[in-house]
Amino acid sequence: MKILDGKRVGSVTFDEEGMLIGEVAGDVIVNAGYLELKGSVLGNVLVRGGSCRLTGIVRGNVVNEKGDLEVFGTVHGKVITKTGYTYINPGSKVGGLENAPLKREMSA
Repeated sequence: MKILDGKRVGSVTFDEEGMLIGEVAGDVIVNAGYLELKGSVLGNVLVRGGSCRLTGIVRGNVVNEKGDLEVFGTVHGKVITKTGYTYINPGSKVGGLENAPLKREMSA
């Protein structure tokens, strides 16, 4: 398990199970595995695969590109779901929601 505490400057990528309890001055990218985000992110969070449970604070947007996302904390920007599963706890504070439009099947 990868555990990040303290302050990090720049983007941080997770490809395995991890926990973020510090502060990241940049973006957090989840490619695979599971991330427990309890700290704060000054940029965006991108869930490209795997799963992320957010109980901390994100100043930017949280984008679920193709993973599992659970929001229990605060997102100052938008929670954007392109594909994948997104759950937002009713007690969470979220700046906005955006879902990708469903693709319609065209008949010939």
